[in-house]
Amino acid sequence: MIRASSVGDAPAIGRLKVRAWRSAYAGFMSEAFLDALDPAEDAADWAEYLAAMPQDHRLWVAEHDGTVVGFCRTGPADDDADLGAGAAEVYGLYIEPDLIGTGLGRDLFAHALTDLETRGHDPICVYAYTPNATALRFYEKAGFTKDGVTRLDEEDGTGVPEARLIRRLGTRTGSVPLT
Repeated sequence: MIRASSVGDAPAIGRLKVRAWRSAYAGFMSEAFLDALDPAEDAADWAEYLAAMPQDHRLWVAEHDGTVVGFCRTGPADDDADLGAGAAEVYGLYIEPDLIGTGLGRDLFAHALTDLETRGHDPICVYAYTPNATALRFYEKAGFTKDGVTRLDEEDGTGVPEARLIRRLGTRTGSVPLT
């Protein structure tokens, strides 16, 4: 089941994000950096964010048997003025590591994209760490293409470059169906 998040989801989201980062980024982020991630600190940050979440942001969670197994956060692409005023961004998509490849990520991502498109956002962008070939392939299958823009996310402190991928309305050529 996919639903809108609540402040009560913050502990589960914090734990899931740390597990997902440690699993997905072990090949290109330092072990010390990943080991230092603290699920309790992350949960506190999520609780603060959810309590004051801007009206134009969404944080969707996927649940299985009452447990949060994935989440996807979206909102305006404020840092991407070159895409225009109607642009939106998928800020993050995280799935329980053992459930990658089951279709859960595809369904959650499709749900988030449908919401953004229904609200009139176009284009939609997402950033992925450049060494994360799995994520880049996933987004490309969903009809996103790298546009040559890269950045270092100042907030995450990793020092790993991210590539921007974009998709415009009407370019649903990938295998991620919109539901």
